[in-house]
Parts: sequence; structure tokens; C-alpha cells
Amino acid sequence: MQVLNRVFSTTSMTPTCPRCKQAIPSEDINVAKDIAFCRNCDLSHRLSDLATGLVVDDEVDVNRPPAGVWYERNNCSVVIGATHRSLGQAFGLLFFCLFWNGIVSVFLSMAVISTLQHLGVTLSSWVHPPTSRGGPVPVGLTIFLWIFLTPFIAVGFILLGAFLSSLAGRTQIRIEDRQGTLSTGIGPLSFRKRFSTAEVRGVQLEERPWRDSRGNSRCQTQIVIETDGNPIKFGSMLSPERRRFVASALKKELVRS
Repeated sequence: MQVLNRVFSTTSMTPTCPRCKQAIPSEDINVAKDIAFCRNCDLSHRLSDLATGLVVDDEVDVNRPPAGVWYERNNCSVVIGATHRSLGQAFGLLFFCLFWNGIVSVFLSMAVISTLQHLGVTLSSWVHPPTSRGGPVPVGLTIFLWIFLTPFIAVGFILLGAFLSSLAGRTQIRIEDRQGTLSTGIGPLSFRKRFSTAEVRGVQLEERPWRDSRGNSRCQTQIVIETDGNPIKFGSMLSPERRRFVASALKKELVRS
């Protein structure tokens, strides 16, 4: 509660009701009890959730999804999904992907050419094989180069996948015959996971802390479906608005009071 006190006493931040989108005045906020009351909707919210953007609206209007989100219902199934598309994120990832893979490709070409030499493959005249001390690169050094480059190549593929996901990726959940199917990815390359809707105990938004390469603390928000077994976590590639709607719609469909 001390953190919330500092946040709301030292800044002009005003919590907003996720239902009606109206600001909640200070007289309807109880920091000690972690409560923010919206008089328009006659609903109480956890102040900490409003402050961190982790509110799941139990009464979300599924017929009014935000841009990039879909909710489809027919006689036997419900489909809830959202696109990962973000042009700003895609542009940043493209720049970093080209920069990273451009540097890695220089050393990768050396490893490939050296490997072809040791395999006895005749190279074109325009290919200039790498040398070591005036001669061909030894087998041991070639093997070491491949081992050294492997994690850098993997990062390059991850960056490429993240770039493609920010253009054409999507997350979708299909609920049918008491079974849920989560798919996230790009078309046929999507990861799929099945679960029983009878085992679902809750749906919430969760912040997962992590540290970047410089040791700085970061947080990644994701959707968590709590089940009798292991929780199902996904949705980190979605924008905050899309992620909140998907989580709220899922809770409305899967968690019955």
C-alpha cells in the first residue's frame, strides 16, 4: 500500500473505470483498502489493478471489440482473437533485425565457405575463401566458429519471427464442446494448446518481471488462464487494449459464477 500511496500522492494520475472509461475522483478512492469505486457503474475495483493496468472487466461488452480484435459466436462455438499487428513495433524490429543479421551474416559466410572447402566443394571464382595464417581455416577453428555463431543465429531467427509476428501474427482461442484451443503465431506456423474448459478456475492479467542485457528491470504483461493443472500463459505480443479485451471476454466465457 505504501507504493500506491506514493503513486497517487506524488503524481496527478487519476484511475479510470475500465467499464465506462470515466475518471474516478479522489473521494471515491481508498488507498488503505486498495479500492476505487465508480459511481457511474456502481462497481468497486482494486486500486492496484487500475494503477498497473491489470483490470479484467467481468461485464465487458463483447459486441464492441476494439480495432484488431474479433469475437464470433455461433450455435456450437465461440472464437475470441486479436492480431499482433503493430506497424511501429514492426519498423523497430525490422531495423534491429537487419542490423543484427547483417553483422552475423559476415561471420556466417566465413563459416559456410570454410565448411564447403573442407568438404571438397569447388567454389566459384568470385568467392574469396577465408584464410588463417596464409592458409585455409583449420577444421577445429571452423567447428569453433559454428559453435560460437549458433546463439547469434538463434537470436537472428527470433528477431525475424518477432518482426513477422508484428505484421501477420495473431492470437486466437476457440471454445467448442467444452474444449478450448489456443493458437498463437503466423498461420500454419502457430503454436497450439488444448485445454478443458471444465478445469478453468480463473482468467487474469499478470506482469512477469525480467531483466534486459544491461540488468535493468522490465515487466511483460500476459494473459493467464488458471486451471487445475499448469496455468496457460499467452498474449504478451498483444497491445494493452487488445490484451485486456481478450482476457475479459475469456473470463466472461470460461468462468461462471
